[in-house]
Amino acid sequence: MKKNLREELPSSLKRVVIKLGSLAITSEAGEIDQKKIDALMLEVSRLRKNGIEVILVSSGAINAGKKFISDNSKKLKDRIEYFQACSSIGQPLLMHNYQMALNKHKLNSAQVLLTHDDLKNKTRYFNIKNNITTLLKNNIIPILNENDSVSFEEITVGDNDQLAAMAAALMEAELLILLTETDGLYDTDPKQDKANHLSHIEFQENFKNIRTLSKSSVGRGGMTTKLEAVRKLTPLGIHVIISSFRPLLPIFHALYNNGGTYFFPRDKVSTKTKLKRIITTAKAGAFIKIDEGAYRSLLRSGSLLPIGIKKIKGPFKRGDSIAIQFKNKTFAYGLSDYDSKDVEKIIGKKSFEIEEVLGFLISDVVVHRDNMILKDKK
Repeated sequence: MKKNLREELPSSLKRVVIKLGSLAITSEAGEIDQKKIDALMLEVSRLRKNGIEVILVSSGAINAGKKFISDNSKKLKDRIEYFQACSSIGQPLLMHNYQMALNKHKLNSAQVLLTHDDLKNKTRYFNIKNNITTLLKNNIIPILNENDSVSFEEITVGDNDQLAAMAAALMEAELLILLTETDGLYDTDPKQDKANHLSHIEFQENFKNIRTLSKSSVGRGGMTTKLEAVRKLTPLGIHVIISSFRPLLPIFHALYNNGGTYFFPRDKVSTKTKLKRIITTAKAGAFIKIDEGAYRSLLRSGSLLPIGIKKIKGPFKRGDSIAIQFKNKTFAYGLSDYDSKDVEKIIGKKSFEIEEVLGFLISDVVVHRDNMILKDKK
């Protein structure tokens, strides 16, 4: 069966990360669908028998736990403690159902809960990698999720599409499969009769003309966040497929039946772990907009100075990886030497003014050239 993998994928495929959306395993009402989980774990067991390691990134905990929280007022649902409480309840329920399904195939699972802080910290980053590697060597299926029960805005990954991208880079997987409602991308709204399915997207192809559905009623992500994951991984040489969870065997639909939309990766890439970590751990929704002078300086391997910054969006903390934009296009990522609240105060200032404005000096630059990578620079 392995020889029949879709032709774009490496025939020696050894490791794949699969992200399961909330509705892939639960109903909109929050009921965990054991039949769906059983079918998915059957596919996982078959992949393992074919020598392919599988890392799962599972949504659904918040949706599974929400029915247990009695106060369902809109005011509560807008607050982070609501999501934290739902996740605390839903996580063990989901893990129980996953393990029941895996028991049928004599496989075990392990829960790995992560925050953005875990992945941006170099020591924890490699500890996580060693942990998951040990699990895989022992034929255990790692099931990852954002640690919603403790996460808050400054440390949250943002959504499981981004977590899946980070996991794929961290674990040097050859492929990421994002299972969602629609079967990949279309040239217009897929609800329309004339929508044409896009089976392949060339590397660096512009997504601006793609029409997508909004996020599901229970998910936090959407097609936009999935395309952000694609943009982070394909420059690193990692294959990505966005496909539907609706077929009877959704994973095999993507892998063997040419289902969904396949994204070609870059051919030649840097293998430096630090550069991979900077790109894939970029803080969701945070960016720095710069002027043309700063843009030209960064292209010449300069550092980002506060005088060249026009606008920021946060929040982010010192050490976070941040997207750097020029004319509304992200062209670089870098580690910020300052918190967003401090960068806001020194926008447009000269480097010698930083200490006067903030009352302290960490660095003469906001992002040092040694902690920056240009997205399209080979």
